[in-house]
Amino acid sequence: MEHQVIQTLTTCIENNIPVALVTVIANTGSSPGKPGAIMTVQPNGETCGTIGGGNLEHQVIAKALGCLENGESTEMHYSLSPGGDLGMRCGGELRLFIRVFGNLPQLVIVGAGHIGLELYQLALQQHFEVVVIDDRPDLLNSERFSRAEKIVTDDIPQAISALTITPNTFITIATRSHELDKQALAAAAKTDAPYIGMIGSRQKVRHTFNYLLEQGIAKQKIAKLYAPMGLDIASILPREIALSIMSEILLVKNKGSLQHMRQVKDAAATLAELE
Repeated sequence: MEHQVIQTLTTCIENNIPVALVTVIANTGSSPGKPGAIMTVQPNGETCGTIGGGNLEHQVIAKALGCLENGESTEMHYSLSPGGDLGMRCGGELRLFIRVFGNLPQLVIVGAGHIGLELYQLALQQHFEVVVIDDRPDLLNSERFSRAEKIVTDDIPQAISALTITPNTFITIATRSHELDKQALAAAAKTDAPYIGMIGSRQKVRHTFNYLLEQGIAKQKIAKLYAPMGLDIASILPREIALSIMSEILLVKNKGSLQHMRQVKDAAATLAELE
């Protein structure tokens, strides 16, 4: 059975299918799940393997489905006594871990110019699926973006509206004109992508935000946009601008903080300890 669980997990990962691996970490008493027991859970509720069956397994599957939906792994603890979490009589306690293997993150690059091309290269290095949208076939083609998951040369706002958005979709906008940028941002702002960014000056952003308000997009929604996008690295070079944008995307994706690692790890305190 364990071989089947591992094979199912491997198949899902190789085919970019979200899957949760449930592993029993420890138990006490006569709980049904034994340490090392494993089970996979897929978004459609399909399972492989078992961690003991019964109400316990039913509850864990429900929790795993929630973890898949949120894209977050978690550790859990259950009391299996009559007055415990599940009302079971076998006694003991159980700890388990739900590890989520989600879809690859997807970067939607709107604009196939200099910055778009640099973002494409960086996204591949970070194992993103890449979708590139532009209305210029001379720039957006399978030779220039040979490893993109998808290239779209249709009307830009319509192409954005047709996207399948997941909690792991990130959208960047840097087209050939301010007019297209604002139309693209308006279309993107109607989605639930966790990161929607647009390049531009303060004046351009102000004009674009005003346009979004005219389109009926709520201020609360506009306030969540990353415009101008990227971190402040004081550069005008496309490759460095792209790096600042990708860094911001990773910051959002990984729930990081805008701090130097020497601050996070408190290097000053470490130095003081050495004195």
